[in-house]
Amino acid sequence: MPSMYEIYEKYATQYDELVRCEDYKQNLKKLLQSLVKWENKIVIEAGIGTGRVTNLYIEKVTRVYGLDGSSHMLERLKKNLSSQLHKIELYCVDNLYLPELTEKGDVFIEGWSFGHTISDNENDVGETTRVLVEQSIRMTKEDGLIIFIETLGSNSEIAKAPKESLSNFYYLIEKKYGFTRHEISTDYKFPSVEEAARITGFFFGKDFGDAVLKSKKTIVPEWTGVWMLEKKKLTNITGQIIA
Repeated sequence: MPSMYEIYEKYATQYDELVRCEDYKQNLKKLLQSLVKWENKIVIEAGIGTGRVTNLYIEKVTRVYGLDGSSHMLERLKKNLSSQLHKIELYCVDNLYLPELTEKGDVFIEGWSFGHTISDNENDVGETTRVLVEQSIRMTKEDGLIIFIETLGSNSEIAKAPKESLSNFYYLIEKKYGFTRHEISTDYKFPSVEEAARITGFFFGKDFGDAVLKSKKTIVPEWTGVWMLEKKKLTNITGQIIA
């Protein structure tokens, strides 16, 4: 099994194979459409990857600034969203060093990306969270929205952060910064049990794939958290409202 970062640097095709089977009931798309009026918006998306979240809103928005640490994933995005590239401006950057752009976003969104940064810096979750949140604030208009999308567990019967560092991250963005949390199921649906085991095993590891094969199910449970903050309601660490 390749590491997570090896997948992001070399295996965008296999990554897409996994996420094409994800959220077969389209619960994430439904939730995002209910939370945001996407029409004519400028969006900044961190961890844009191959465009799986982007594809849920791209047709309605005016412009997307896509940020990601992997040029390999961004090349795959260009293929996946080839008909929409006139709307997209891409930057290969690290989550902890997001750039100054020529304009701010009506919406700042990230999906399954900041969580990796937290995991890489799990000895200092508080400071890493501060940097990620403050950058999101900086890049968003005063009346804009900030949305974080992160895992609440795969192949689990209940929604729960799969590791302590993520649990701490979620606690901080809710209690310290005032994000509102939504929990949804984003289950995978595969064409066969064998394909389910093969695809998930490549991404999540052999033990995960073996458990899926043993279950004899083509639907693999997954839970996702969506955290949203209206910038105008932002609470900082002193409890003051930031304009």
